[in-house]
Amino acid sequence: MTKISTFLKGCALAAFLVATQASAEDKVVAIANLGPHPALNAVVSGFKQGMADGGYVEGAGLTYVYQDASFDASVVAQMLTTLEASSPDVFLTVTTPISQAARRVVQDKTIPIVFAPVTDPVDAGLVPSWDGGSDRFTGASNLQSMETVFAFAADLLGKADKIGILFNPGDANDVVNITYAKEAAAAMGVELVTVSVETTADIPVRVNALKDTDVIYLIPSSMLQPALPAVAAAARRIGVPVINASPVGVEDGQILASMAVSWFEVGRQAGLRAGRILEGEAVSTIDIYRPSPADHTPTISAAFMAAAGMTLPDALADCDCVK
Repeated sequence: MTKISTFLKGCALAAFLVATQASAEDKVVAIANLGPHPALNAVVSGFKQGMADGGYVEGAGLTYVYQDASFDASVVAQMLTTLEASSPDVFLTVTTPISQAARRVVQDKTIPIVFAPVTDPVDAGLVPSWDGGSDRFTGASNLQSMETVFAFAADLLGKADKIGILFNPGDANDVVNITYAKEAAAAMGVELVTVSVETTADIPVRVNALKDTDVIYLIPSSMLQPALPAVAAAARRIGVPVINASPVGVEDGQILASMAVSWFEVGRQAGLRAGRILEGEAVSTIDIYRPSPADHTPTISAAFMAAAGMTLPDALADCDCVK
């Protein structure tokens, strides 16, 4: 039996067991995740908190059916089909690739789908505008303010005139991030160096192409975030610090810092919207959560700074963000 067929049989069995254990009166929420990762796990935890905040608590009239694809695109369609078979009242689709796949794969068009995090759901073709959902989709974005990120990099490093970004050209999320980064760089007079990465095996070579930049900004990429250790190791070899879109890798000293939207909060906002749907509100009337600059939180690695002989600049002396 192949690894994939074993995975699919496991998915089907898990969904069947959860669905048959749920009371007939229970609401069922299907969660389709790209894969296990601290940031994506935080989205799922936040979603459940948002649901609870809206009065929907697991085990008290609410059942969750969860599956993830272990970052394997070849099993996503079957995962979604298996989850759909559990007859959910609402879907949560975690990441842009899973959300876009759900649009194609989920056949019951009456099942509402709440996404999180999707950087630009309009560009991804999920909703017509930021002001409201489509007939099927609403949710929460993790779209970061690139101006906020670039300004933080300059404060932390003394200068960030040349910023490098890796991106996967096959991921709509990554391409959108590059678009926003270019706009911010042009407005701020920053030189932006973008390098495409088609596979994780390419990371060492592609990071090396950023050796003349002041800092590498790691966007919230479905390919690159799970590969953070490889990015961090390659960046250390060329002596360029990394600022991440997630706090993952900061406190353990893999990278210098992050300027991040709370992925837990992104998930919580999605959960609040799912609760409104279960209360009977039309999906199309529910706005899309979009983080403001004030929703960004910096984190700086004390271990990385010590190893690099860095000191906290005056501009960030009161940030209370060194961990």
